[in-house]
Amino acid sequence: MLNIKSMAILLKITAKLDIKPVIDKLKNLDIFAEAKSPDEAMKQLTKEKAAIVGAEMFAAILPQLDSVSDFLAEFVAAYKGVSVEEAEKLDAIEVIKELIGDSGVLNFFSSALRKKVEQTH
Repeated sequence: MLNIKSMAILLKITAKLDIKPVIDKLKNLDIFAEAKSPDEAMKQLTKEKAAIVGAEMFAAILPQLDSVSDFLAEFVAAYKGVSVEEAEKLDAIEVIKELIGDSGVLNFFSSALRKKVEQTH
């Protein structure tokens, strides 16, 4: 669950990331091709489409994770409600799957992404 503490850490992480690769990747996805506006695209967002978007966003951000590595265990600890030491021992793939499937995390990233896109235009 995305709680206040994990959201604050997530804000630190997103501030350090270059989102241009994410925007480029999302522009090339055809899952929203029929949508005539961002609001219409969000109405068409199914769980399957959200998983695709989440996976594509993660793939685009993956090369930059070293720049935010100091925050990752802290974020997972806050997200999962465990100590940093316990978070460091969790299965990364399982945590990633959980994050991709979390509507709170997806909503956070879609909102943050939308704001960053607006700032770059």
